[in-house]
Amino acid sequence: MPVLLALITSALWGTSDFFGGLATRREPVARVMLWAHGIGLIAIGALAPFLANTLTWRDLALGACSGVVGLVGLLLLYTGLSRGPMAVVAPLSAVTAALVPVLWGLRSDDPLSGTTTIGLLVGLAAVIAISWEGNLDPDGPAITPRAIGEAVIAGACFGSIVLLYDSTSDGSAPWPIVSGRVVTTGLLLMFAMAFRKPVSPGTSLRFAALAGIGDTFANVTLLLAASAAVGSSELSVVAVLTAFFPAATVLWARFMLHEQLGPVRIGGLSLGLAAIALMTLG
Repeated sequence: MPVLLALITSALWGTSDFFGGLATRREPVARVMLWAHGIGLIAIGALAPFLANTLTWRDLALGACSGVVGLVGLLLLYTGLSRGPMAVVAPLSAVTAALVPVLWGLRSDDPLSGTTTIGLLVGLAAVIAISWEGNLDPDGPAITPRAIGEAVIAGACFGSIVLLYDSTSDGSAPWPIVSGRVVTTGLLLMFAMAFRKPVSPGTSLRFAALAGIGDTFANVTLLLAASAAVGSSELSVVAVLTAFFPAATVLWARFMLHEQLGPVRIGGLSLGLAAIALMTLG
């Protein structure tokens, strides 16, 4: 079950990124994020009373922390993508996000099987290949320590979300997501008001809505996957599988925007399937 939920998370996150990317082509990033988080909050807030079995202040606090950490990660990722080459920033952040729970799990007494270890390594290679943006443009932005640092910290934020969700109580989902969305929506709204930014949805409301709903429910399935994972070894598998989200973005771009898939990404998709099989068998 954790493997299936992690793959669903990956597909939802990748879909959310695709439609969020379409929205940010027309509107400022902060406005798109505000509407995406706000619409996601409405959707999950309406369902939460019917889905959760328990509710504690601790779970709400963990959810709020995960929301803030995720928002910081997104802001750093977008900043890094704007300053550094995407071919470096995107895969570096994705791999770091996968590595944080894996490295955390090495501290435990729950060792990984040989098959799972090989699957994790293949999966990390697949994440790099799937995230690859092509050959670096010699006239494009340079690789700077700052861009690398922003990518690594962003990835660490995303990986930390898995650990925070793993600490919540079983049966509390999706209340931690609700509290996280309340905090992030409030922070984005305060930012817009403080800097007098327009908050009207503009022409990309439908894309922002799809991005927000996809991202919100991706967090729900990630929370469920983390709760269902038995031991740190399964949590490591969940972390790596959720890092496959660029695959969904690439496939959406291929079929909707007719973007071509290079040999590196095709190889990455194949490695991803192999990694899934290995980690499932392990």
